[in-house]
Amino acid sequence: MAYKTNHFCWHGIITTDLDKATAFYGSALPFDVQTADMGGEPVAMVAAAEIPRAHIALPQMDGVPSHWSSYFRVEDVDASTNAAVAAGGTLVVPGTDIPPGRFSVVSSPSGATFCLFHEADEATSQNAPGGTPGSVHWTELWSKDIDADLAWLNASFGITTETMEMPSGPYYLLQSGEETIGGAMTSTEEKAPSMWLPWIEVSDVDATVTSIDSAGGNAVSPLMDVPNVGRMAVVSDPTGGVFGVITPAPRG
Repeated sequence: MAYKTNHFCWHGIITTDLDKATAFYGSALPFDVQTADMGGEPVAMVAAAEIPRAHIALPQMDGVPSHWSSYFRVEDVDASTNAAVAAGGTLVVPGTDIPPGRFSVVSSPSGATFCLFHEADEATSQNAPGGTPGSVHWTELWSKDIDADLAWLNASFGITTETMEMPSGPYYLLQSGEETIGGAMTSTEEKAPSMWLPWIEVSDVDATVTSIDSAGGNAVSPLMDVPNVGRMAVVSDPTGGVFGVITPAPRG
């Protein structure tokens, strides 16, 4: 299935230590590390079930800490970038061509960055299927100014929200048309900036957290159970890149 507009389509693992991150993700998560040719340059990728899920790369600018980056597919990168800036976002990287397509990096009013992307060849673009260990189960905005960021997502990309009342406060389902594409919540992490957090599906989250700890990572949050959602934890790789791991609740 070709990439869908206004959906997350890819992720990147940006790390300050390529060797350490590659070793970690290849051992602690249900990933195999592969090398792909990207315009004559070898690029490390993590794959699950032989399907690439994310690339691993060094930061392109000095001072950028390790983090996961999320790629949001749009029809026109430059037009969407201009709309995002006009609506109160910040331009981080202007529209740039790379072998897979064209991308830019923008940040929300609260500073949560993500990449806008349009593939070079629409005929061969494929959404990576979910629902299996190693797939990206969910992408979630942790915002220091949720009202401003939700208004920005609507003005820039037409994303609407549905509100779910949770014990910790409102949780927002992000909607592109009739489809749910992710979530958003107010960040309660005082030391962490606003960010997009990807959740990686695993078959046994307890065992995965133990494996992450053994491989040099650490748990950022305790293991927690959310009814009808799953058992999960927020974790960090050895270089400081934060992401979530989840064993989803059974369906049906």
